[in-house]
Amino acid sequence: MKVLVMSDTHGYIINAKEAIDRNPDIEMVLHLGDYCRDAAQLSQLYPNIRFEYVYGNCDIGIGAISAEKTIEIEGKRIFMTHGHKYSVKWDYNRILAKAEMENAEVILFGHTHVSAIDNVNNILIVNPGSISESRSRNPESYSILEISKYNIKSDIVYV
Repeated sequence: MKVLVMSDTHGYIINAKEAIDRNPDIEMVLHLGDYCRDAAQLSQLYPNIRFEYVYGNCDIGIGAISAEKTIEIEGKRIFMTHGHKYSVKWDYNRILAKAEMENAEVILFGHTHVSAIDNVNNILIVNPGSISESRSRNPESYSILEISKYNIKSDIVYV
């Protein structure tokens, strides 16, 4: 399954729509917070794509939306969160401990606005960066996950 992962849209969905349009074969979009309402809006624009999302530190008045969730895709457990509750700007220790408790093979988080892919203790860690406002030398970005029951491939795509 091909999955588009984005974070930190902050009310600016033009790049998000462009990313979805460039990848017509995606089956799912995962939004990692900071304007999770954007994910709800995008899900209305793309009703044939499954959307999952969590809230971030800039989301206010979002009702029953969770700050984190563990989902399963092709038999792979994926822990998704915005990252602010796990001090991801400093290190991965807390988020790794949580992922291990969840028996997750993949961690997805945003919050830093800086894209990264890492592998620690056989757990794939992916931060897609920000699709609306990069805080690195690289441009805005998102990630594409290709998940099968045999492996998981992740790439960062720059807008």
